[in-house]
Amino acid sequence: MKRYTDILVDFVVALKYKDLPSCVIEQTKLFIADYYAASIAGYRVNKQFNKVVMSIIKEDSGTEQASILFEKKKYPVANAAFMNAVYAHGADMDDGNRKSAGHIGAHVISSVFALGEKLGVTWKDIIVAINVGYEFFNRIAGAAQPGLYNRGFHSTGIAGAMACGAACAKLMGLDRCGVYNSVSLAAIQSSGLIIIDESGQRCKPINPANAARIGVLSALMAERGLLSSQNPLESKKGWFHAFTDHVDETILLGGLGVDFTICESYLKLYPTCRHTHCCIDSILKIRERMGDKKTFLPDIIEKIEVNIYPSAIKSAGIIRNPRSQEEAKFSIYYAIAVAFNNGDFSIEDLQVERIDSVINDLLAKIELVPDPLMEDRACGIRGTRIKVVLCDGEIFEETILIPKGEGIGSLDWNNLRVKMYACSYGVISEKMSNLLINRCMDIDVDEPFGSIMLFFDKDLRLLGYKDQQDC
Repeated sequence: MKRYTDILVDFVVALKYKDLPSCVIEQTKLFIADYYAASIAGYRVNKQFNKVVMSIIKEDSGTEQASILFEKKKYPVANAAFMNAVYAHGADMDDGNRKSAGHIGAHVISSVFALGEKLGVTWKDIIVAINVGYEFFNRIAGAAQPGLYNRGFHSTGIAGAMACGAACAKLMGLDRCGVYNSVSLAAIQSSGLIIIDESGQRCKPINPANAARIGVLSALMAERGLLSSQNPLESKKGWFHAFTDHVDETILLGGLGVDFTICESYLKLYPTCRHTHCCIDSILKIRERMGDKKTFLPDIIEKIEVNIYPSAIKSAGIIRNPRSQEEAKFSIYYAIAVAFNNGDFSIEDLQVERIDSVINDLLAKIELVPDPLMEDRACGIRGTRIKVVLCDGEIFEETILIPKGEGIGSLDWNNLRVKMYACSYGVISEKMSNLLINRCMDIDVDEPFGSIMLFFDKDLRLLGYKDQQDC
């Protein structure tokens, strides 16, 4: 039995700020900025879920330890981590990783920020802990895929608990025994079903929220000397055995301590399931090439044929006509139709009550074709080939193998500035949006962290944006 837990825990204990290459540090700052953008977007949308969860948090107010986004009062650190993760994943604009097939920042950054406020640490400590979380998550979840997904589990929650347990233990400066027990305690609490991409999508943020809460509590319990199970990853009764039939050791251990996986993780441009992004990119390319012909959509279209990898269809190819903003996030059909018609896909496009006859006609012309060649984990491919056939026989075709936001299509600070403005529109001013980006860019790693609200002006006034409808 290979002692995977020992190897990963040794890495966590040994990692120091000086071990992080400058590109990793800058990438972490970029991902922190993206976390803010995604969180503000999540604050805007998914409002029914947000309201219910926040009302429960307020009823159980407890000791004032850590901040929640846009709340004046502080809350117990575990509750703050939970609620901020709810916001961070609420609009599906948060970062992710193709190999691990899940989201990371929503839970890792939420737990690290909440605990960091309580502890009074520096930004150096925060950045190290965040990278511990990304390494733990991407490696164990990536090593367990695709078995983890095929068994019906959501890696964001299942692996997120252990990632947060490791990150929080590192932030607290626990010794090897403490880190090990924090990870083990988190492992035995791992939870999260992927059924939330099929129905009840507004409840999806509960998985990263639970992961953040579990990570905080596990580290606090380990700090107080609580001993947990041995070999939580590799035991025949352990995490890997529960969630997969095969462990990819190359993903799990390859380049550990040298290649930091935050640099291969992606940022999102669209508020939809990642499986839809290659489709949006592809149809926008076709739309651009069509020139004036796009004015006559959908009358000139005979069919739109979409070759895409089977797991994308399994996650986001079931719903053709979404009835709510939550279903809209998980519809390849809707993503293609809206992007083709509008020339973009924004948060406002999640409001399905805006669907008109043009969108409906386009939805009816889309055909999804399972194509295993559109996915190759080893080569980093997860794409689509779209063929638009016109009634006169003319064909427009575009293949996108890797959607924007990763690889050569990675986002930069200028892209993040545009994304921040789009995500925060109607919530904070454009001036505050730009300041938020600037302050993330200019993080002084030797300065105290403060709180999740540090980068907002003390006299911040939220704009009176119009609530979006929840169905």
